[in-house]
Amino acid sequence: MIELASIAGRHALVLMAATLLVAECIAYGAFRVGHARTLTFNAGIGVGVVVIVAAAACFTALTHALLTDPALTRFDLAFARNLGATVPREVKHAFAIATHLGDPKVLAICCTAGAIALLSTRHLLLACTLAAASGGNGLLNMTLKQLIRRARPDYDTALASVHSWSFPSGHTSGSLATYGAIAYVLMRTLPARWRLPVVLGAVAVVGMIAWSRLIIGVHFASDVLAGAMSSTAWLTACVIVAEWLRRRAIG
Repeated sequence: MIELASIAGRHALVLMAATLLVAECIAYGAFRVGHARTLTFNAGIGVGVVVIVAAAACFTALTHALLTDPALTRFDLAFARNLGATVPREVKHAFAIATHLGDPKVLAICCTAGAIALLSTRHLLLACTLAAASGGNGLLNMTLKQLIRRARPDYDTALASVHSWSFPSGHTSGSLATYGAIAYVLMRTLPARWRLPVVLGAVAVVGMIAWSRLIIGVHFASDVLAGAMSSTAWLTACVIVAEWLRRRAIG
């Protein structure tokens, strides 16, 4: 496992491109399935529940491994050290800029502006969904960090110094919840031809932010994955509730 982590770290940029491509393919497939006329409302809810359970199970497994099995920590360390030693500094600086798209202040501005715009056009349910997804996820992430209390990576190659707890990644979690919720809102308000580009764009932005946390050296790989899993479960739950309320409102 350590050798695998070392190889992955030395080829981090290739791995990043591959994971982003896979994520885009999954998003494309999910979009097509979600818009299939044969998929009933109850079936869609069932798929959402499966996603929540799978994401929660993955998060639980990561947390258990972190707290009980030193192998995960050794894997994280080997991956981070090799990544930090091989990724060019110019690339790190570029990602140090890109990572600000996931800053809490930026996400709060996006959420607030989106909610105000939705309220001004009388989309109350969508405004509440956006606020619940973004704000609720922020509270969830802070709670999880305080419960687990994992220290940040400490490397000379890191481009930033962060003193909050590391697990799960707040930037990854927050960007997935906020930009994912914005994508959901846009899918409900924009013409059909824009929906797929919105989904693929959101996946690209979230993926870039997630990888930026690894490349600039402020998170371990398991932090980022755990942040994505906790946020996926929360966002999916918010969307399920929103869709149920929307369906109930229209009869």
